[in-house]
Amino acid sequence: MCARIILTGLILCFGFKMSLAAVTVGTCRPGKSSYPTISAAIAAAPEWDVVDVCPGTYAEQLEIDKPLTIRGVEGTPTIVAPSTGLNELPAGSGFFPQVVADNAREVRLHNLAIDGGDALFNIGGVVLGVEAYCPEGAITNFTGVYFVNTSGILEDMNVSGQFGESAPGVFPQLIPNCGNGIVFHGSWHHVVRRSTVSDVGFYGVFADGDLIAEHNVVSGGNGPFGIGIAAGTGKISDNTVTGTVSFQKTIGIEGGDLVKGNDVKFSIYGIANAGSVRENTLNNNAISLSVVERAFGNLISAPPTYFNPAPEFGTCNGIPRGTPCPTIGIDFRCEAMGQVMKNNIRGVGIGFANAPKGERINRMNTLTNVTTISTTCSQ
Repeated sequence: MCARIILTGLILCFGFKMSLAAVTVGTCRPGKSSYPTISAAIAAAPEWDVVDVCPGTYAEQLEIDKPLTIRGVEGTPTIVAPSTGLNELPAGSGFFPQVVADNAREVRLHNLAIDGGDALFNIGGVVLGVEAYCPEGAITNFTGVYFVNTSGILEDMNVSGQFGESAPGVFPQLIPNCGNGIVFHGSWHHVVRRSTVSDVGFYGVFADGDLIAEHNVVSGGNGPFGIGIAAGTGKISDNTVTGTVSFQKTIGIEGGDLVKGNDVKFSIYGIANAGSVRENTLNNNAISLSVVERAFGNLISAPPTYFNPAPEFGTCNGIPRGTPCPTIGIDFRCEAMGQVMKNNIRGVGIGFANAPKGERINRMNTLTNVTTISTTCSQ
């Protein structure tokens, strides 16, 4: 009996020591296995291990093919694109990521900065900047973090600078595009928490599977089709999302089963195509809510008009570019919605727009300084 107890204790002790073990990048953790690059540490680390990254700037393109935790310690290390250029990974995907996890089961990233500024790209052995490739369409998915068929948990990350400027024919000004902050592909569960995403072109955070996004600050995408946070399913809560009203198709938050407690501002569409939308604050969006299943307790405010930025992609009731269009609190888009209750709508041009015929709008909503109460679809 005693021998069994001693043996169990030894196993527990050994397991505890193993749980504390970590491969280290840099020299901030003396006495541990240290590597000069994050890529070398990833290659050396066993599955489910922890890679501690010391402060510094690492010019690498990281490829992760096994379950790992990679975390910054004693400061925030920064990952930048290598001088040899980012490669297309996975091959044929169209993505040029700074960090890619491909069929790695589960990867956790903590306390890292991913800086896409001045990135170079390697296409067929030719290395050039994004400005050279973006107008040609050779790069459409320059991405900070890209997970493919891999569950991801990202916390305390700072992802920025994934965009390039070009001027296609329909736009007279330079536009940011060709870039995403964080992208998850595959029907997996993902978490992004307490992170900052900024200066990206298309998506700030995108997941075509299930996503929990909470307590993040996202100021992108800021391109003509930019979306701050987009999810197939999941919970999007307590984020601050800032878009742009310079382009016709920008969206603050799109999708999600529950969208709650977010601060969404300066987008053409504040929140769109979502499930239950509750207790959000929406300021200065052209159309605050559009095609949501339920809208409860949201605070909506905007000036009564905005300027139609790009009539090439649709006009507001035929109004040409440069002419004021009415802002909208909740746009039904001629589709029936569930509970629409206790929303406080202030100052917008149209409180409830495009309500289907016969739709009854709950009297418990509050409208203040709203020019038009509602419009009704003809069908």
